[in-house]
Amino acid sequence: MKYRADIAGLRAVAVLPILLFHAGVNSLPGGFVGVDIFFVISGFLITGIIVRELDQGRFTITEFYRRRVARIVPALVAMLLVTLLAGYVVMLPSELAALGGSAAWASLFLSNVHFYMTADYFGAAAETTPLLHTWSLAVEEQFYIFYPPLMMLLWRWRRVAPRTAVAVVCLLSFAVALLLGQRGGSSLAAAFYLIPSRAWELGLGALVALGAFPVIASPRLRQGLAVLGLLAILVAIRVIHPGALFPAPLALLPCLGAALLIAYGQSGVTAGLLSSWPMRRIGDISYSLYLWHWPVITFYRIETGIHLSRMETVGLVLASFAVAIASYVLIEKPALARLRHGSRLPALRISGFGLALLVGTAALSLVVAPLGQRFRGYPPDTQYIASFIDYRETKDYAQQFRKGICFMGETDAQTFNADCLRLSTDKPNVIVLGDSHAAQYWRAFADRYPAWNVIQATASGCRPLLDARGEKRCTDLMAHVFAMLEAEPRPPVEAVVLAGRWLDSEAPALVRTVAWLKERGLRVLVIGPTVEYDGDFPVLMARAGLGATPAEMLADVEGKRLKAREALDARLAPLLSGTGATYVSVYRMECPAECLLRDQTGEPFHFDYGHLTLGAARQLVGMMPAP
Repeated sequence: MKYRADIAGLRAVAVLPILLFHAGVNSLPGGFVGVDIFFVISGFLITGIIVRELDQGRFTITEFYRRRVARIVPALVAMLLVTLLAGYVVMLPSELAALGGSAAWASLFLSNVHFYMTADYFGAAAETTPLLHTWSLAVEEQFYIFYPPLMMLLWRWRRVAPRTAVAVVCLLSFAVALLLGQRGGSSLAAAFYLIPSRAWELGLGALVALGAFPVIASPRLRQGLAVLGLLAILVAIRVIHPGALFPAPLALLPCLGAALLIAYGQSGVTAGLLSSWPMRRIGDISYSLYLWHWPVITFYRIETGIHLSRMETVGLVLASFAVAIASYVLIEKPALARLRHGSRLPALRISGFGLALLVGTAALSLVVAPLGQRFRGYPPDTQYIASFIDYRETKDYAQQFRKGICFMGETDAQTFNADCLRLSTDKPNVIVLGDSHAAQYWRAFADRYPAWNVIQATASGCRPLLDARGEKRCTDLMAHVFAMLEAEPRPPVEAVVLAGRWLDSEAPALVRTVAWLKERGLRVLVIGPTVEYDGDFPVLMARAGLGATPAEMLADVEGKRLKAREALDARLAPLLSGTGATYVSVYRMECPAECLLRDQTGEPFHFDYGHLTLGAARQLVGMMPAP
């Protein structure tokens, strides 16, 4: 396909917001939509190449994949190998094991599936996941697997116009994205990461290449539409935020903007802007810049902390450019030159070599982690602390949360388990109600008060509010519990413990819930927000503890999130003081002067950003008044 300088510039428009968003520029909350722009560009360019060669009768699958291998694989493999080496040098064994697994998935272009199962793109842990950005490469390569054969079939069959078929696929994919987004929870993660809900974005670019956007004779109208497209992208970058429903429907804004620019922006003011020398040069290195920027940023954060100063942000942006330019000059450009001038090696052999290189990288990725565990020496206490990264796999976690039994996750089939809500006729009944921040206390209450029947009604992400809104599984659980408490004759429940990952905006609803419970003669214990950290606490503690004194360690692990929870605790305490409920400030218990790093047995107080270990939960419940 003929080189278009404006599309090179559009690549710069895509990659720069991603880089700045990842580097912590808060004024660009929607910087991540640059990925969606890349999808539209890719769909347009690939479709244009396929259609032209099909028309000329010279399209072959092997030649298509030869070009894809030459374009994608060399720089990708280099980035993966350097990332593994850097991980071996700076990561804890458990972190290195996770990195090795994600590198293997990335080598096979399946990292989107891997991160769908394991990672929240906008969560705190994402800030120290060096290969998280490879999910989008996986989506593109999966698209390239089924799309060329589909186009070949449509070209030969001709009963259905390719444009019509692609439009139908786009509509179906967009509908899937909408449906998954509305369901929330893990379905929203599926919509974000997986190809069925992302194909419409690449398909939109394909529709531009297939002529679905009408030819417009008026230069003024064409330019107006191109300007509208650029404005749509800029608005998306500025307005869309990580908490929004994404990719559908909001990704329509940047995707349609990109499509309008591609369709109508070949001349005029937008073309002049996008075709300018700086934009073209950034566009030329956009693939390398996308590949390398995230490992650069995450490894810096692993070593120094999640929050970045302005000078650190500037330094990381410049460092990302430096590494990207080196990658482009030394790896990507030579590979592209060989691709443009033809290769003496047959397409099948090059494709096979690329596949072997990827599989070899995947195998090496799986070997690196145990080598790091075996040959890198860590102080015994550091190894002990770091072992709590895998706390969810332990017996303590199982008996503390009873996940899948009385604590329902986002993917569990049941909304609640009736056995967990069974009332006793010979013991006082106390209900622990809320989300995971309530579930963490159930075992501690049950152990502390063996003469009580402690009932557990908990589900992930479901705060215990009378007028709860959100996911159906949460509203169903809360509706069931409150209906049970309202039933006649009055059920033999003595007290309710309310705990959750409280939001500041929900404080009035919490006050109304307490009032409703008190009207029914129930004792109410409200547990305030748990202390939270900027990342997984065992990782922060283990890394900070390498040669650090306890005071230095505390300074290292404290972050903005901890201060935010302190502010929320300070607001909730006076709000609930006149309701008749007993309010417990976990923050003040855990941070009387300096925050506790370990419980009374020496275990870390938390096993992730803010959930308590069993020992810590028992220690805190022992300090609380009885419900």
